[in-house]
Amino acid sequence: MANSFSTSPDLTSAERKLLDRLILVARIVLRHLGPGHPESAYHLALVQALQRGKFRFRSKPELHLRYQGQVVATYVPDFIVWQGEAAVIVECKAAEDFAQADFDQVRNYLSLYHGRAVGLLLGFGGKRLAFRRVTMARKRQMIKREEVG
Repeated sequence: MANSFSTSPDLTSAERKLLDRLILVARIVLRHLGPGHPESAYHLALVQALQRGKFRFRSKPELHLRYQGQVVATYVPDFIVWQGEAAVIVECKAAEDFAQADFDQVRNYLSLYHGRAVGLLLGFGGKRLAFRRVTMARKRQMIKREEVG
């Protein structure tokens, strides 16, 4: 089976490999648990699967939004996973599809992460895993439009 991100020119080889590995692990979790459970069940199963797969990751890391040196908000993605130079911020949903707010949520995580990363939305609500890569490109476009207007 061809990997889903092999033609994405904005991804490094390491990012593509890590995304493919994460999607495979998430598919295995969904196959074992099935759809219809709360996000917390998929999260805990992914923790176990990531540990078994010898992934380097943090579960529920805190990312802080600061204003004049003070923390004004704390964001908590489900996972940050690393492999070599690649970093992926993972957000799990117990839904079949994603809303614009889900993409915006992951873009907020990416903007607060110090370093290069790609986002990955995982949807466990259907019989087949839903997944979408998220980048900062759209957020940058929106910022540019606001600056012009």
